[in-house]
Amino acid sequence: MPTIELIGAIDGQQHYQADYIAGLLSTNRQKLAVGTAFTGRPDTCIYANERDVVKIRAELDLSHDKARKWTTKVLEKEQQLAVHHPHKTWFVVNNQSADTVLVGSICPRLKALNIELKPTPATHAAREQYLNILAAMFEKYLLLAKTSGHKLDEGLSNFAVDDTGNVYYLDDEYYTWDNFVAFSVMLGVFIRTYEWLDRAFMTQLTAILIELIDGIFEDPHCRTIISTQLQSLFMPSEQKEQLLKKTLTGLAQSPITSAVHLANKKKLNARKNNNNRYYAIMADIHANDAALDCILNFYREQKITQGIILGDIVGYGPEPTYCIERLQESTFEIIKGNHDHAVATGNTSRGFSGNAQIVIEWTIGQLTPLHRDWLGGLPAYSHNQHWLAVHGAPIDPAFFYGYVYQMTAAENLDHLQQRAIPLCLHGHSHTPGVYARDRRQSDHYLAEANVSLSAYKHSLVCPGSVGQPRNGRQEAQCAVYDREKQEVAFVALPYCVDSVIEKMQHHGLPEKLWQRLQTGK
Repeated sequence: MPTIELIGAIDGQQHYQADYIAGLLSTNRQKLAVGTAFTGRPDTCIYANERDVVKIRAELDLSHDKARKWTTKVLEKEQQLAVHHPHKTWFVVNNQSADTVLVGSICPRLKALNIELKPTPATHAAREQYLNILAAMFEKYLLLAKTSGHKLDEGLSNFAVDDTGNVYYLDDEYYTWDNFVAFSVMLGVFIRTYEWLDRAFMTQLTAILIELIDGIFEDPHCRTIISTQLQSLFMPSEQKEQLLKKTLTGLAQSPITSAVHLANKKKLNARKNNNNRYYAIMADIHANDAALDCILNFYREQKITQGIILGDIVGYGPEPTYCIERLQESTFEIIKGNHDHAVATGNTSRGFSGNAQIVIEWTIGQLTPLHRDWLGGLPAYSHNQHWLAVHGAPIDPAFFYGYVYQMTAAENLDHLQQRAIPLCLHGHSHTPGVYARDRRQSDHYLAEANVSLSAYKHSLVCPGSVGQPRNGRQEAQCAVYDREKQEVAFVALPYCVDSVIEKMQHHGLPEKLWQRLQTGK
């Protein structure tokens, strides 16, 4: 005769008796099928009555001691996550005669959202109820991502609502947060799946999403990430395409509405003309005024008036105001880097060394609100018929945190190949060079002074760093792209490094950062 050992409930209370669970286990096993109240892996066993649901994790093959330890650990984690129904209770079933141990859980029977949201909401009250349910689900999902770095399985069948409107997570699995990638897919699947969706509902739902995303993450860039992911999703009809466009339009509404931001946005858009033969490419200026002047003078002497700046205008260096204002006057297109974003938002929680954080905080104190507004309003990427331009790596959904280097080049080239993008311009690595894939699918690293791209189907081009090179060179670095010949010329120019070091020392910026200017590493 099997014995049931209760491990515990999410809220720490006792809501079930062992005999009651044993009775449920003696009922007929529920069939699992997509689109029904019960879905899951084939080796998951579900038993249910009108009140409660038992789930047996039959795929686990554990001894009794290991089963207790495993279940206790899972319970403790779920208590931390706080996304399941508080009555959910874990238990272990020990069948001594069969020498088997089963792990399971029981919780109240809730209404799965894939079923609950399927009927057309016929009244205003029904539509409001749907909006409230979705808002509660999105809030639970996004709050968990922000506070724990975990994400939930996005399928609507993994969420359920009780009679009072509280939404809970049903699945036992959770995953590493992926920076809105799967969340965006979930939105796309929702738009594709429900035929009753209309523009009015999506307008309201998008407004709810904006409030949640901006409130929880306090970073308008998050909406850019979601919008970009949504743009690549397939929609099966014109009506669904229009709903997606409505969502994208709402997400694109900038929370930054100052006059200077709107004026700069218009100016930045005007700079996207790239019809000239020779095109300037530069990145990672890092508030190095002398290096920036050197590079801009070079382009002026070469009569190159079109180009792109691949982010990180500020950070590390001593002259953020000067560099911003010089580039505001330039004719080059400009995108945002991670240092620019951190200075604009004040958020240094991701990917910054202690020294970098010190300079970001110092930079914030040097800039006016209008300067920070301008940085915050820079686009995160640029994409046209000729190339994709990002600060970091094309495979990074956030655009300016990922790196292109030897260990990631193949993955990034795969991404370009999948999206049929022949050329990506990027910065962030501070090292000039090209990673390229030829027509035989062989990858190459090219670091010569002049590189022809014509023999390659996909290329990743980094111009190096204007203000903080990392390839052992002191010079200011940039590149010139000959669009007619499809050739990249890498340029390294000497400038007065000592004057920049003196300024960094005067302002008390970290010693390691000005020493880097001396070594180029």
